[in-house]
Amino acid sequence: MENTYTHRSASLRLSGYYTAFFAIYGIAIPLWPRWLEAEISLAYVGVVLGVSYWMKLIIVPVTSWIADAVGDRRRVMISLSILLTILISLMPLFDGWVAFAILWGLGGAFLSTGIPLSDGLTMRMGQLVGIEFGKVRRWGSVAFMLSALLVGALADRFGDDVIYLAMLVTAFGLIIAAFMIPRIHTPPVKDKAPILEPLKLPSFPLFLVTVALLLSTHAALYGFSAIYWKSLGYSNLVITLLWMAGVLAEIGMFSVSGRLIDRFGAMPMIVVAGIGGVIRWCLIAYVTSLPLIFIAQLFHAFTFALLYMSLITYMSKRVPAAISASAQGLYDSLSMGVFFGILTMSAGMLFDVNPAYSFLAMAGCSAIGTCLAVLLLIKVRRFERQEQEKTV
Repeated sequence: MENTYTHRSASLRLSGYYTAFFAIYGIAIPLWPRWLEAEISLAYVGVVLGVSYWMKLIIVPVTSWIADAVGDRRRVMISLSILLTILISLMPLFDGWVAFAILWGLGGAFLSTGIPLSDGLTMRMGQLVGIEFGKVRRWGSVAFMLSALLVGALADRFGDDVIYLAMLVTAFGLIIAAFMIPRIHTPPVKDKAPILEPLKLPSFPLFLVTVALLLSTHAALYGFSAIYWKSLGYSNLVITLLWMAGVLAEIGMFSVSGRLIDRFGAMPMIVVAGIGGVIRWCLIAYVTSLPLIFIAQLFHAFTFALLYMSLITYMSKRVPAAISASAQGLYDSLSMGVFFGILTMSAGMLFDVNPAYSFLAMAGCSAIGTCLAVLLLIKVRRFERQEQEKTV
């Protein structure tokens, strides 16, 4: 089946999946907490959102193992989209945060697990038919913006129940898109490296903790920024536009980050991303005027886009191909699982006391992550010098 797809066909199929996938994300990230707040008490919104990240610790390795065992990512992605739709459809039938934590804990984990699976499939098709990852993935960013704008405007006009209905409709769309993605069979790898093998690489544990902590500082933003900005008097549409500013800044940084990393190196750019996090989260904690919040959102170019491209570059250069999948699994489980889960729950408890505290906590984590990034830079440079001296 691998050779039956043309460049155009593979690009259209994968672009369609990213469009459907990020159409859901455009609702889930900026608007979904607003619907949850109307269904359960604010104190438990963070718990419900955090559980989905904890569930990834189970879902990610299990689905990765299944994908390897069947040799077909497409079948796994179809199953995940169907399960997600079923879980979302069941939510109105239950009351209480415990039921919501179970349903969205699984549903959110199933949804987010589609990211590494689809990214891996896209990179594989790039090897087979030469499609460009960025040109396919960018349609996801476009879908994120349009979905968030449309649903945000409709929620302002007709109420927050529109948010739930939009989640259900886009989940059905994801099922259709999953059926359309290329079917590629990959023979199982014999004697596959254990998941913990990358931890034996020089400085990799420090790198893992550093990038996971910095990425996880987005927990308060994803979980509570919409609620916070709503309390300041901003409409769902304005809140969505603030999110769009971040997405546009992200797209802009993706277009130039390669040149920045080539010029200055991945590790110095991780330090820059950490500093950007300290500035961004302090701004959001203290400012209430729309122009200043807008400026804070532009720092998404540093806190996410530059950081993400830097960590991918770091792993591609320093992690052997034979254990790269294990390294990706460790990074995803720690950053979007353990750390994100802890910080989301912590942000929820702090937000209930004072909204500023949750964002200041993220600034503190960014400061710690920046210090770890500086330490990583020193250790890796020292190791590289020692290796060079051995060869002389």
